[in-house]
Amino acid sequence: MARQRLIVGTYGEINCSRRANGTWLARARYCDIDGVVREYRKSGETKTKAKNNLKAFFVEHTGTFGDGALAPDDNVQRLLDFWFEKAEQSETGPSTETLERYRSHLRWVLDPNKTDQPLGAYQLRHVRPVIIQAALDSAGVSADMRKRIRSVLVRAFDLAIFHEAINGNPATSVPTVPVPKVKKKPVPAEDLDSVRTAIREWANAEKRTGPRSVDLPDIVEMLVATGMRIGELLALRWSDIELSPPPSRRGDEDWFPWLMVNGQITSKGKRVDYGKTDAAIRPIALPDWAAALLRRRKVAQTPNDLDAVFITRNGTWHYPTNIQGRLRHIRLLDDYADLTFLQGVTPHSFRRTVATEIDEVYDAEAAKNQLGHTSKTVTERHYINRKLVVPDYRAATERLAPGPGAGEGAGAE
Repeated sequence: MARQRLIVGTYGEINCSRRANGTWLARARYCDIDGVVREYRKSGETKTKAKNNLKAFFVEHTGTFGDGALAPDDNVQRLLDFWFEKAEQSETGPSTETLERYRSHLRWVLDPNKTDQPLGAYQLRHVRPVIIQAALDSAGVSADMRKRIRSVLVRAFDLAIFHEAINGNPATSVPTVPVPKVKKKPVPAEDLDSVRTAIREWANAEKRTGPRSVDLPDIVEMLVATGMRIGELLALRWSDIELSPPPSRRGDEDWFPWLMVNGQITSKGKRVDYGKTDAAIRPIALPDWAAALLRRRKVAQTPNDLDAVFITRNGTWHYPTNIQGRLRHIRLLDDYADLTFLQGVTPHSFRRTVATEIDEVYDAEAAKNQLGHTSKTVTERHYINRKLVVPDYRAATERLAPGPGAGEGAGAE
């Protein structure tokens, strides 16, 4: 009688034999998911242990159909290293700076000093949603950070599924805590001059700890003039700016000064020739007062090898984080505690101010183009702070007024 064909994922009769050294060997035929029947063997100190070891192997076994890039017994750290490697090689993947932020986020669930339940050593086959949640709970991260970590883990475990190391994604079942959506406000246009005065006063103060920050006032002025991201502004070169008309346009009344956003400074202080989005590389028209500021600055500044508009005393690019830190320092000073409009001010606050003003004068599409967004939805949702306008449609609703005597009824007194 012919041997019955095995169904995929099942095994045949387990046969055991005793070895010369006294241990037992269990073997059986198993039908892998690719339809190929293979014989597998496992040993044990006793006949029962050998059988149990082989059965346990079959329970976890995923066959030999994968490409070998990842395996069920690889740990989470190996998976994440592999995911970052693939992301760095992808032309359409996250930027280098974004990947660095992801690595920083993941430390909260990988570093034993940050969580009592680090994930790194767990084999992929053993990771469950409750294990990931335990790592997050132990780290005590905020709802926003939990959301970011979960997002990266979902993508990493999806890669493990693609390479057939696991069958399901444990990160997708980890509950997320809703993050309150608080729309950050711009600096009101009527308060801009007070903000400027406070920043310039602090930057040029004689009695102040630390070195002077002579560039900060001009950096803030240019943020107000352009709505650029802080990294974009700090990457600005003189060759990116046209402050005088070229010979072909001299006498042209339609010409105006402008600059080209051609890159950004990363959090590591490196200049790169790409932007945060596909729309980030863009021209921006300069108001006359900002063009005058740049002309004065160009005359006063000693030329530098980087051709940088804003350069440190050491001849290097400014770090975005340093500018953010200086504004934070000003906010926390007792001298400015009573200036409510200064509280919460960041480089991005001025970006929102510009978006709001352009929306009022032009429209949201114009604001989107100025800020270098790929979607008008992002501009409207996060950057434009529209004033409440009550539309007057009374000419229509007045026509629905009750007729004579209609108002007299059960409700009338």
